[in-house]
Amino acid sequence: MGKIIITINRESGSGGRKIAFRLGELLGINVYDKAAIEGIKTYKPENKKITSREAYYAQTQKMREIAANESCIFVGRTGFRVFKDDPNALKIFIFANRDVRIKRMVEKYNIDEETAVQRIDDVDNARETYTKYFAGASRYEVRNYDFTINVSHFTNEEAAQLIFENIKRKKDA
Repeated sequence: MGKIIITINRESGSGGRKIAFRLGELLGINVYDKAAIEGIKTYKPENKKITSREAYYAQTQKMREIAANESCIFVGRTGFRVFKDDPNALKIFIFANRDVRIKRMVEKYNIDEETAVQRIDDVDNARETYTKYFAGASRYEVRNYDFTINVSHFTNEEAAQLIFENIKRKKDA
C-alpha cells in the first residue's frame, strides 16, 4: 500500500476517535488528534499573543509537514479541507443515530441522558462553528468526504475493520 493521508471528522458520541486510533493500529500509521496537533510546538516570537486564525494556520502547516513525510490519520482539525486536493487523501465522516450516540455517552461518562444530550449538542455545535469559521464549509456536507459511515449498528472494532478493508481494497487495486 502506498502513502495515504486519512482525515476523519465525526459526530460526538459516534466513537469516531476510537475508530480512528484502531484504524491507525490496523494500518500501522500514526494518528494525530487535537491534543497531538496542538502539542506540536511552533515558532512564536516572545510576548506575542497568537490569534486563533494564526494558530489554525500553524496547525494546518504542521499537518501538511507531517503528511509530506508519512502516512497518517488526522482526527478533526478540518482535515477534509486541508487535504481536499491531495490525491493521497481519503476523507471520512463517521456518524451515528442520535439514540446510539446518547447511549454511548451515558455509558462512557456515567451520566444521565439529559447531560449526554447537552454534551453532544455542545460538542457538535462547537465543531460545526469551528469548521464553518476556518474551513468555510459545513462538516455535515457529504461532498466534503470520500467515505461516510453510519456506525450505529457496528462496534468500534467492526467499523475500523470495515474502513480498513475498503482502504486496503482501494490501495491494492
